[in-house]
Amino acid sequence: MKMVPACAVAFLLTGVLPSAASDGAVSLPDYGTRFAVPATGIGTTEFAHPAYDGARAIVRIENGRVLAGTEADALTLATYEPANQWNDEMAVLLMDVDFDGFLDVGVLDGVGYGGVNYFWNFFRADAQRMFVPVGTIANPERDGVMGTIRAPSRSGPFWTTDVYRSEGDALTLQFSRTFWGEYDVVVFLGSGKGDATRAVISQIAPDPWDAASVDDPMFHVTAVAGAGRSYFYDAADDATRRGAYLVEGDIGRVLDVNETGDWLLVTFTHDQTRTTTEGWMRAQDMTIIQG
Repeated sequence: MKMVPACAVAFLLTGVLPSAASDGAVSLPDYGTRFAVPATGIGTTEFAHPAYDGARAIVRIENGRVLAGTEADALTLATYEPANQWNDEMAVLLMDVDFDGFLDVGVLDGVGYGGVNYFWNFFRADAQRMFVPVGTIANPERDGVMGTIRAPSRSGPFWTTDVYRSEGDALTLQFSRTFWGEYDVVVFLGSGKGDATRAVISQIAPDPWDAASVDDPMFHVTAVAGAGRSYFYDAADDATRRGAYLVEGDIGRVLDVNETGDWLLVTFTHDQTRTTTEGWMRAQDMTIIQG
């Protein structure tokens, strides 16, 4: 089998050629370079990494395996079975996901939603030169300003962006933001099962970094009652209607939305009595206001 030069593969896939580092190793762009060979092919690329004391670190794909390390001492990161090969190729993504200034190795771990979502299992070299897993993420993008990895993925009609930050030897999910059209739903993970906090925020709001930030008015999404009476419900179910209702022009804050988007959890405080009412309302009875 004829070997394809690594730099040629990188250029064909990304349009960016690797550049020579001062120590002679190859330094690739930290925003990510994809390197792939046919399922039955062989290929090698190299890059600089501090765990190798300036020596060339390599990623090699051969015989259904992905290896990383040095020519003399390479660790198997993944083994592809024929049934698990996607698009008849094996691929790695070189990207600095832990923001230490050096590239990490992502191994293609799955393709979903008809080729929209590409999942990469990332490894970084520790002080002992062993490549250790730091997490699997979809469609990773580096945010150099925030120091985070953004992972947008498609599920049904919606796009969700998971935001990760490197913490120790792992990539930790900070929050997930789903784009619903009129508003976004943000989920902050809790410390245990069922502890997640959901918030409905304006599309124009910046990325929230903790649940407390949704108390800022700039994050609020509000809803205005339509003509006639807009009733409160105990649950997102027509059979649970209560006696409480809003009248045309009343404005409530949206706290949550159900999975199909046709019910809103609304809280409303009366201007005069200062009485607060909270419950589910039919989205068709309300009009969303951004901001």
